Amino acid sequence: MQCMLGTPSHAKSYPFPVPGRSYLFRNGKVEDLGPDGFDRAGRTPVLAAGSNQSHEQLTRKYSVLDGHVEIPVQRGRLGGFDSVYAAHLAGYGSVPSTFYPSPKTQVTTYVLWLDDAQLNRMHETERNYTYDRLENIQVDIDGEEVLTTAYAYTAIVGCLNVNGAPAALSEISADGRTLQAMTQPDILDFVRQRLAPDIGLDEFIAQHIGDQKLRRARTSALSADSLPVEFARTVLGTY
Repeated sequence: MQCMLGTPSHAKSYPFPVPGRSYLFRNGKVEDLGPDGFDRAGRTPVLAAGSNQSHEQLTRKYSVLDGHVEIPVQRGRLGGFDSVYAAHLAGYGSVPSTFYPSPKTQVTTYVLWLDDAQLNRMHETERNYTYDRLENIQVDIDGEEVLTTAYAYTAIVGCLNVNGAPAALSEISADGRTLQAMTQPDILDFVRQRLAPDIGLDEFIAQHIGDQKLRRARTSALSADSLPVEFARTVLGTY
């Protein structure tokens, strides 16, 4: 059951449901890609570290575009990285994610093949991130293909410092994971205990959903001891 946007329950459900397979996102619906694949001409492969893997999140982001919206989405494994919590708070209340180098890990990702209009819309929704080109990477797609160049968003303020190290998203599967993994409710409670230990978790989340100034202040506090995200990439834009 989909949680209502702008509520603590929705924030705690990040990174939101995924189909668990490659799919075609078509006007808010999940369809099969089909045996003949799709035309990649004019499309950019963008890796999803967190909620962009979810058809629900894509629906929220792309419902503002006029007309037909069709995005091929391929499920794969990104070698040498994990999905970890970023050191900022999203407008909908969650602690979002970013890729972090982890040599022994292969993390699940989804490759969004975006046309120019879709990519521009994605840029608009990725505040607090840089847009990067990643080269010499290994993205194994359905065991049938390997991408060596793709694009991704990286948290500007780095990743959340959880007792001296990043924390991976429990909700996103990975092989060879070496980092501590935490659920979204657990990471939100970790942040609450650090910033506002005297209030309950749902109240804590509701406060920064409803108050942009407070959300920015809390993000500033989290970024004070954040861990930098350092790996080879070319920064193409800052949002």
